[in-house]
Amino acid sequence: MKSDLQSSNLHVPSESALTQAGKVALTFLEETGQTERNQAVQVFRHMAQIAAERGHELSNIEFETVALKEIVAANTLKGASAWMSPLWKQLEDRQESWGPGLRSTAIQMGYRFTPKLRKLHGSPAKYQLTADPVEIDAGDRHPTPTPDGGIRYTPAAVAAPGAVISAGLRGGVVRHTLPLIVSTSVFVTVAVFLLLFSAWWLVVTGLRSNSPLSTAHVSYTVMWCFVSWVVWRVFKFMSELAELGIVLAPEFLVPFKEDHVTLELQPRDGNKTGAFAFVRYTATCPQCKGRVLLHDGGEEFKGRIVGRCGNSPREQVFSFDQRLHVGRPMRG
Repeated sequence: MKSDLQSSNLHVPSESALTQAGKVALTFLEETGQTERNQAVQVFRHMAQIAAERGHELSNIEFETVALKEIVAANTLKGASAWMSPLWKQLEDRQESWGPGLRSTAIQMGYRFTPKLRKLHGSPAKYQLTADPVEIDAGDRHPTPTPDGGIRYTPAAVAAPGAVISAGLRGGVVRHTLPLIVSTSVFVTVAVFLLLFSAWWLVVTGLRSNSPLSTAHVSYTVMWCFVSWVVWRVFKFMSELAELGIVLAPEFLVPFKEDHVTLELQPRDGNKTGAFAFVRYTATCPQCKGRVLLHDGGEEFKGRIVGRCGNSPREQVFSFDQRLHVGRPMRG
């Protein structure tokens, strides 16, 4: 391991700032269940751990590639550079998607710094973790307290559909642009038109046909009912998103390894356009320290999104406030 101080011509954050950044990172990873996710996260966690423990004596945390490989993946046969290159790409993508969650975690902890990863080009390249100040808004000065017996959700962005093709979507945000709205509206309109036309065709064909009911007729009817159900679900999904601003995202819209992800309609803010954001909320159950994830409320909590503890999903149920990110017990 090698830790070097920043050069004198760079802004050096205070020791307490680096300690805060490290603790924020560790808390965020723990609350979102990503501590042991993959080697990229392990690199980040290791640097954050040193920041939390030694931030009072260091100005930054800095590693060379060889040192990181020896700590995280000593048995890997790849060379240090070949091993680190794809991991660093993942960390760059995750750093953007983790931003809101790290900021929220820092504010709730009463800290004012979050971790920032940087790559210092050279031979060999070095990877650095520093403290980045949090911009505090007026509403952040008095955060909503966690309810008695309740929980606080931590957000973490998830890559949006098409992230494999476009790097801009890896942060989990799809801009609310006019072409996107028009294309989506046209798609739904065409689907409804084709559905109505097919229904008309089935009725007319059935009335003109003198042949007895066959398997083909039943198959066509079943297929039409299935397509109708799909179109209705899509229409309902879009209506709820437009009306409520948040829905649980269908599984086919999120990465295979992710689950319990919400799709949020973020409003326009000043000169910024609105956006669709894919966010995964997690919390720690106050009863058993299990992981709380979001679920559809079902028949019991119809029309609501609720948090359920993975250890006892039927009994340990919590509400979900999409604005305040807190939840209260819903069982007694």
